Amino acid sequence: MSIQKIWDLHLKYDGPVTQEFMEGNKQLAESISKEEGIIWKIWTYEEGTNHFGSTYLFKNINYLKRYREMHIKRLNAIGITDVTDHIFDIFEDLSKINSAPIA
Repeated sequence: MSIQKIWDLHLKYDGPVTQEFMEGNKQLAESISKEEGIIWKIWTYEEGTNHFGSTYLFKNINYLKRYREMHIKRLNAIGITDVTDHIFDIFEDLSKINSAPIA
């Protein structure tokens, strides 16, 4: 098993997806890129719905837990309370067969 961890996050956002919304997310993405312990993040959305999400790869569970606590508080502070998430281990050998971007 890998020491690296996947964090899969899903949320509902009922506001409009405006240029201001996208600029705020760009600033957030730039901030996240500097967070210690995050290897990568993929931003996701389901077209035609209010469902958004992210999948992260963290160096280890300690980085993930620290970031998770801070990020969920940040989401709650802006009114996003419908949040579900899962923490996964990685089957490295199988994932590498399928060209997974893991270290």
